[in-house]
Amino acid sequence: MGNLGSGELLVIFFVALLVLGPNKLPDAARQVGRAVNEIRRVSGGFQREMREAMQEPMRAAEQAKADMLDPFKQAATDAIKTPVDDADPPLPSTSDGDADSDDPPAPDA
Repeated sequence: MGNLGSGELLVIFFVALLVLGPNKLPDAARQVGRAVNEIRRVSGGFQREMREAMQEPMRAAEQAKADMLDPFKQAATDAIKTPVDDADPPLPSTSDGDADSDDPPAPDA
């Protein structure tokens, strides 16, 4: 019920009891309950209508996104299917056969 704590609700109830009296308090509580229920129902209906109204634009946006990405997906698929004929040859090894050596090669003098 919003940001009302139990102490605040107790104060509201006590003030309502003093103002309305014990005879009119149950009727007033019923009316408040009906009003809160009606507000929740209207709010839920509004939220439902907004969601339904936004479904078509969201579908259109998703379709536009898919249409924009289609050429990129097609290019990626084509790149995977084509063989790599013009690949660069492997680089020559700089080590002199010592695979475990961490020392740089000696400069040529």
